[in-house]
Amino acid sequence: MNALTQPIRVVFNTREKGYRAKTWVASAAIFTLMAGDAVRYSVGWYGWGVVLAFIGISSITMFCRNEPMVTLRIVPWPLYALLAWMGLSTFWSAYPFWTALATLSQVLTSLFALFLVARFSWRHLLRVFSNVIRFILGASLLFEFVAAVFVRGPIAPIFKNYSGDKPPAPAFYWTQGHLFDGNRIQGIVGNSNLLAFAAMLGLVAFAAEYAIVGTSRWISAVSFIVSAMCVDLAKSGGISFALVAIAVAAVVSILAEGKDRETRHRYYRFAWAAAAVTGITVLLFRAQVFEFFGKSPDMTGRSGIWKIVLKMIGQHPWTGWGWISNWVPGVKPFEGLVVIDRVPYYQAHNAYLDVWMQVGLVGLLLLLTVIVLTFVKAWRLAVRHTSALYLWPVLSFVGLLVWSATESRMLIEIGWVLLVLFAVKVWEPEETLEPRGRSPKRVRLLGRGLLGSRLLQRKDR
Repeated sequence: MNALTQPIRVVFNTREKGYRAKTWVASAAIFTLMAGDAVRYSVGWYGWGVVLAFIGISSITMFCRNEPMVTLRIVPWPLYALLAWMGLSTFWSAYPFWTALATLSQVLTSLFALFLVARFSWRHLLRVFSNVIRFILGASLLFEFVAAVFVRGPIAPIFKNYSGDKPPAPAFYWTQGHLFDGNRIQGIVGNSNLLAFAAMLGLVAFAAEYAIVGTSRWISAVSFIVSAMCVDLAKSGGISFALVAIAVAAVVSILAEGKDRETRHRYYRFAWAAAAVTGITVLLFRAQVFEFFGKSPDMTGRSGIWKIVLKMIGQHPWTGWGWISNWVPGVKPFEGLVVIDRVPYYQAHNAYLDVWMQVGLVGLLLLLTVIVLTFVKAWRLAVRHTSALYLWPVLSFVGLLVWSATESRMLIEIGWVLLVLFAVKVWEPEETLEPRGRSPKRVRLLGRGLLGSRLLQRKDR
């Protein structure tokens, strides 16, 4: 392994004061926000509230004790403006109490993301997310195995999310036990789309982890295979599109590194043109495309949901109905607004339409400004730095953005944490980054020195 292909070794200072505490709090919080139903189904809503209170108080305390103003000063103004606009919507909201409560929840979730920004390096964040996703995916496959082999049928939540003795529809089961019959699995997260999302994040994280020797390579490789299995078994059409976008972004960003400005922009123009052609093709031949991914032409009822949401947008296009994040059961006008096969839906299944409906065109423009600024900064970081570590944020962000065209989860829980985390951390000064190597990423990723060597570096600590 020569000097050009040798990865730069970065060692964690595990003796740093509070290292273990902050790592455990972050891991517990990310698990709770990524697999919320697993917690709620296991210990109930009150238990879930206790867990959230503990990790919320712990993370905010740790954040406030370590020069919080340093982080607060790099928060981009559109993010501040978006949170403020959510709060202001209380004054014209159709459900002011719930808007105030939802805004408070949004701020608290944002503070947890700022805790991650302030107390963790990019490498440490990758390790924490990788370990949590590893646990979720491994536990999900084990859970599905138990349901299919020992229970031989569906498993209902310990704490019910429905009234009556039995679930009123299959969607209310924790899992339906489909591991070996070809149907979609749900895992411990209780939802096929959420399981596929976690697996998508895992594919990106484990690939980056393998490239930077973030842990033993066989662990990263096995984890990557498990992620691919979960993506396949969860059968999420939205995630399939997101993975295509991630693959394209990965190839373009790796090829563009080290090239002159004109060459880089030629790559970008080609990529955007290909994306436009692909989008038009999918729109025109959506029936065939969705059938290929095992979906109905309307993406399992989503087109009907979007028509309803667009009608609501037409009533309050500029200011919206008031912020509420996920629609709250029993609150007008959302109660009974969308019911498909006896299952009520409490989201627009499109984060951008959901924001437009709730906080109007003003809120949507603020969100899009946050997204554009974050993407540009993350992309530049990925292209200009020689470490594959910095591909992790931009590729995860691309996946989140594309997936949000079919899900509204970017607005709550781990989706919002990721949005705020990336939106703020990309603005940290360059001196906080790891040292640059002497060669572009593609040299180390494709060179014989890195891939051909059997000498694995000792696990970082």
